[in-house]
Formats: sequence, C-alpha cells, structure tokens
Amino acid sequence: HLPYLSSHPEKKALTPLIGLETGSVAMGKKIMPSKGVPFSIEDWPSVVIQGLTVLNANNWFPAMTLIVGNPDETDEDVKATLDLIYEVERRGLFAFFIPSIFTPLHDTRMEMKKGVTETMQLSPLQWQLIMKCWKMNLRPGQYSWWAPTAWRVGAIGLWMYKLRKLNGPNFKWPLLMFSSAMSEKMMGRLGKIYTGRPVKVKSRKELIAGLKPHYWQYLRADNGDLPDGYVPQARQSEQKAALALPVLS
Repeated sequence: HLPYLSSHPEKKALTPLIGLETGSVAMGKKIMPSKGVPFSIEDWPSVVIQGLTVLNANNWFPAMTLIVGNPDETDEDVKATLDLIYEVERRGLFAFFIPSIFTPLHDTRMEMKKGVTETMQLSPLQWQLIMKCWKMNLRPGQYSWWAPTAWRVGAIGLWMYKLRKLNGPNFKWPLLMFSSAMSEKMMGRLGKIYTGRPVKVKSRKELIAGLKPHYWQYLRADNGDLPDGYVPQARQSEQKAALALPVLS
C-alpha cells in the first residue's frame, strides 16, 4: 500500500522491478543497445518517461535499478541520467530509483571490465545521482511533520561523525542536498550541484511512428497513435491470401 501515491480506493499499488540502468544514450549504446526494443536506444529517455507515465496512471510505481560507475562512464553520462531523474520529478512522476555500483558478472561480456571499486572513487556527480535517487525515494514517507527534520538532522550528524571520512570530500554537497540543509536551487546557483537540463521527450505518437515496419504486425487496431500506412493484421492476411490465390472467372 502506498497511501500518498496510489489513487486506488484501498491505496493499493504494484511495484515491479525494472532495469533503468542509465539515462545516457551514449552509455546505453555501450552496455544495453537492445534495451528499448522495439524502440531505438536513441529514444530510451522518452520510452522511460512515457512508460512511467502510463504505469503511474494505473498505480504501478516501479523499483527502477541504475548502475553507477560503469566502465568508461563520463561526467556527461552521469549528467544525462540526472537529467532524466529530474525530468521524472518535474513531471510529478514517481518510481523507487535504486542506484548500485557497477559489478562485473562472471560469464558475461563485461566480466573483465572494471568500474568504481571504492566510495572514495565516486565523483561529485556520481554521489549526487545516488543521493538524489534516495532523496526522491523517501518522499512518500516524509509527510509527517517530524520526518523531514529527523532525516535532516540524522543525515548531517552521520556525515559529521563518520561519512565525511569514509566517503571523502566529493560526498559533502550531495549529502547536504539529500538532507535538504539548503535548497537545490541555491546549491545550483553556487555551483555545488548539477540541477539538470530539460529532457526533450517524444510523444507516444512519435515513438510509435519510429517503429520499424516489421513491428507493425504486433500493433492492434485499437492501439491508438498508429503510424501512417498501418494496415490491421487481419487485412494484411487477406491481402496476402488474395495475392497467393489466382482469381478464377
């Protein structure tokens, strides 16, 4: 049950596990080029936003995993993922974003790759991505008057006690962002955090129009936003039969 998110009469909700992995198209091409099929990986951010819009409207609030510290990950890759996370927030959508550090798996094509191995190695942007995700995840549970204050004091206290030494200087401003010790807008103006760029999101119609024709056979006539030139499957079968059988007079 998610009482502050669900519109169900009994506040019920579903939370499926979905692999977001990255919001960077460039990184997506390297680690998951077929992730968005039947859509192009170029449209991955739009697929995520449009899909999450449909899910939330039906009281599905997924747990979406992200990989931080992929091999060859650049600041631009992290910024692209932050852009997507901020776009979700701007649109009032919700998912439980679960960031995890890249871990090479045995018997996979990336088993010999190496990413981040210690928290000290995380960049300010990578820390910000992790902490922004958890800040958003906690939002549904902070509607009581005392919760935001408790998180703020607890987070700052833990940072002063241990985390600043354990995680290094790159952790400072992302932690302060997480604790809401200062507004993100102010931190952005001071140049302490990255506040994201608007993501150009394709409409549902634009995404469907980009499907390769051989995928059209899986569309239904009541799908809506059908691409130009689409012929319902039944009519396609009739046309093939007409071409295959000669007409006798």
